[in-house]
Amino acid sequence: MARAADRLIERLKEDIHSGTLRPGDQLEEANLAARFGVSRTPVREAVRSLVDSGLLEMKSRKGAIVRVLGAKELIDLFEVAAELEGMAARLAAQRLTKESAKQIEAGLDMCRDAAERDDAEAYGQANLAFHKAIHLASGNARLIEQLEQISGHMNPYRSMPYNIRGRLPRSTEEHAEIMAAIFENEAGRADDLMRDHMMLQGQRVPMLLQSMENK
Repeated sequence: MARAADRLIERLKEDIHSGTLRPGDQLEEANLAARFGVSRTPVREAVRSLVDSGLLEMKSRKGAIVRVLGAKELIDLFEVAAELEGMAARLAAQRLTKESAKQIEAGLDMCRDAAERDDAEAYGQANLAFHKAIHLASGNARLIEQLEQISGHMNPYRSMPYNIRGRLPRSTEEHAEIMAAIFENEAGRADDLMRDHMMLQGQRVPMLLQSMENK
């Protein structure tokens, strides 16, 4: 039974990280059991585990929902992420290989393609690919581990500003500037550009959440 629960935990994490399940979405036991072809026992076990990890929360009369972070929590989260992402960009500039350069460039090409099509969902996936390529290029296993952990809490929110008019092309430009700094071995500039990129994103998310709540 534990194996079924473990598989379910990983699938739900993927759905949350990718934005398939968004903050505030309700998870119903019966639907999950039917979707994954399991009984309710591993579903309950998986939900408890994800509540303990902070990805889900329990609400009276609603049950389990994807946890909604407050504005202060989001800003704190993006501040930490900005420092870690900046460090990854700095190390990537210092340790760049031909293979890691190809992966970073491929991520940027995906971003450009999605931006040209004005496809926010595809851009979200492309954005994650671009950032992950930089994480891997840093060559620091502990840093990559920390970024994966914090991304699990941040990813449901980082795509929210993509619906703002003009954000996709601008985000792509920021990615191109970051890549150029990494490729030119400008470690300090890569760090600064990445931190600014992350903090701009983080500043917009709380405002978007507030506007949604006020509707």
